[in-house]
Amino acid sequence: MVKGFVQACFFASDLCPMQIQFKNTYLEKIFEGRSVAGKPRYSSDVVLKFQKTVLKLKYADNLKDIKAQRGLNFEALKGDLKGFFSVIMDYSYRLILALDKDNILTVTEIITKHDLTNHYQ
Repeated sequence: MVKGFVQACFFASDLCPMQIQFKNTYLEKIFEGRSVAGKPRYSSDVVLKFQKTVLKLKYADNLKDIKAQRGLNFEALKGDLKGFFSVIMDYSYRLILALDKDNILTVTEIITKHDLTNHYQ
Protein backbone atom coordinates (compact mmCIF):
# COMPACT_ATOMS: atom_id res chain seq x y z
CA MET A 1 0.00 0.00 0.00
CA VAL A 2 1.26 3.50 -0.85
CA LYS A 3 2.17 5.68 2.12
CA GLY A 4 -0.55 8.26 2.81
CA PHE A 5 -3.32 6.17 1.30
CA VAL A 6 -5.96 4.21 3.16
CA GLN A 7 -7.05 0.79 1.91
CA ALA A 8 -10.82 0.16 1.69
CA CYS A 9 -10.86 -3.50 0.70
CA PHE A 10 -11.29 -5.67 3.76
CA PHE A 11 -9.27 -8.74 2.70
CA ALA A 12 -12.23 -10.69 1.37
CA SER A 13 -10.71 -11.19 -2.05
CA ASP A 14 -13.60 -13.35 -3.21
CA LEU A 15 -16.06 -10.59 -2.21
CA CYS A 16 -13.90 -7.59 -3.02
CA PRO A 17 -11.91 -8.14 -6.22
CA MET A 18 -11.33 -4.43 -6.96
CA GLN A 19 -9.05 -2.81 -4.44
CA ILE A 20 -10.07 0.71 -3.48
CA GLN A 21 -7.96 3.13 -1.50
CA PHE A 22 -8.47 6.73 -0.47
CA LYS A 23 -6.13 9.64 -1.01
CA ASN A 24 -7.20 11.32 2.22
CA THR A 25 -8.75 10.33 5.51
CA TYR A 26 -11.73 12.70 5.09
CA LEU A 27 -13.08 10.66 2.17
CA GLU A 28 -12.34 7.43 4.02
CA LYS A 29 -14.25 8.67 7.07
CA ILE A 30 -17.35 9.70 5.13
CA PHE A 31 -17.28 6.40 3.24
CA GLU A 32 -17.20 4.48 6.53
CA GLY A 33 -19.87 6.73 8.08
CA ARG A 34 -17.54 8.04 10.78
CA SER A 35 -17.82 11.57 12.11
CA VAL A 36 -15.59 14.30 10.71
CA ALA A 37 -14.34 17.40 12.49
CA GLY A 38 -15.79 20.77 11.55
CA LYS A 39 -18.56 21.66 9.16
CA PRO A 40 -19.35 18.87 6.68
CA ARG A 41 -18.18 19.59 3.13
CA TYR A 42 -21.06 17.68 1.57
CA SER A 43 -24.76 17.21 2.28
CA SER A 44 -26.01 13.89 3.61
CA ASP A 45 -27.49 13.13 0.15
CA VAL A 46 -24.10 13.60 -1.52
CA VAL A 47 -22.40 11.46 1.15
CA LEU A 48 -24.92 8.65 0.58
CA LYS A 49 -24.38 8.79 -3.20
CA PHE A 50 -20.61 8.79 -2.62
CA GLN A 51 -20.87 5.68 -0.43
CA LYS A 52 -23.06 3.88 -2.98
CA THR A 53 -20.71 4.78 -5.84
CA VAL A 54 -17.62 3.53 -3.97
CA LEU A 55 -19.43 0.28 -3.15
CA LYS A 56 -20.25 -0.21 -6.84
CA LEU A 57 -16.56 0.21 -7.64
CA LYS A 58 -15.46 -2.00 -4.76
CA TYR A 59 -17.68 -4.94 -5.68
CA ALA A 60 -16.92 -4.91 -9.39
CA ASP A 61 -14.93 -7.95 -10.46
CA ASN A 62 -12.52 -5.92 -12.56
CA LEU A 63 -12.11 -2.68 -14.50
CA LYS A 64 -14.09 -4.11 -17.42
CA ASP A 65 -17.10 -4.54 -15.10
CA ILE A 66 -16.82 -0.92 -13.98
CA LYS A 67 -16.73 0.27 -17.58
CA ALA A 68 -19.77 -1.89 -18.36
CA GLN A 69 -21.90 -0.17 -15.68
CA ARG A 70 -23.48 2.49 -17.86
CA GLY A 71 -24.71 4.50 -14.88
CA LEU A 72 -21.14 5.13 -13.72
CA ASN A 73 -19.94 6.47 -17.09
CA PHE A 74 -16.29 5.63 -16.32
CA GLU A 75 -14.09 7.86 -18.46
CA ALA A 76 -10.53 9.11 -18.75
CA LEU A 77 -10.09 12.82 -18.13
CA LYS A 78 -8.18 15.35 -20.20
CA GLY A 79 -6.54 18.71 -19.62
CA ASP A 80 -5.37 19.45 -16.06
CA LEU A 81 -6.76 16.10 -14.89
CA LYS A 82 -5.05 13.99 -17.54
CA GLY A 83 -4.11 10.64 -16.03
CA PHE A 84 -7.22 10.56 -13.83
CA PHE A 85 -10.63 9.00 -14.39
CA SER A 86 -14.12 9.92 -13.28
CA VAL A 87 -17.42 8.24 -12.56
CA ILE A 88 -20.82 9.85 -12.09
CA MET A 89 -22.18 10.04 -8.53
CA ASP A 90 -25.27 12.00 -9.58
CA TYR A 91 -26.19 14.79 -11.98
CA SER A 92 -24.05 17.39 -10.18
CA TYR A 93 -21.11 15.41 -8.77
CA ARG A 94 -18.37 13.20 -10.14
CA LEU A 95 -15.86 11.06 -8.31
CA ILE A 96 -12.26 11.51 -9.44
CA LEU A 97 -10.14 8.36 -9.43
CA ALA A 98 -6.57 7.34 -10.11
CA LEU A 99 -5.70 3.88 -11.41
CA ASP A 100 -2.27 2.37 -10.83
CA LYS A 101 -0.52 -0.34 -12.81
CA ASP A 102 -1.86 -3.02 -10.43
CA ASN A 103 -5.47 -1.91 -11.15
CA ILE A 104 -5.91 -0.42 -7.68
CA LEU A 105 -8.39 2.47 -7.76
CA THR A 106 -7.60 5.48 -5.61
CA VAL A 107 -10.48 7.79 -4.73
CA THR A 108 -8.91 11.24 -4.93
CA GLU A 109 -11.75 13.73 -4.64
CA ILE A 110 -15.39 14.61 -5.21
CA ILE A 111 -15.82 17.36 -7.77
CA THR A 112 -18.85 19.19 -9.13
CA LYS A 113 -19.75 18.86 -12.78
CA HIS A 114 -19.23 22.62 -13.09
CA ASP A 115 -15.66 22.41 -11.72
CA LEU A 116 -14.91 19.49 -14.01
CA THR A 117 -16.12 21.44 -17.03
CA ASN A 118 -13.98 24.44 -16.06
CA HIS A 119 -10.77 22.42 -15.78
CA TYR A 120 -10.62 22.28 -19.59
CA GLN A 121 -10.47 26.09 -19.87
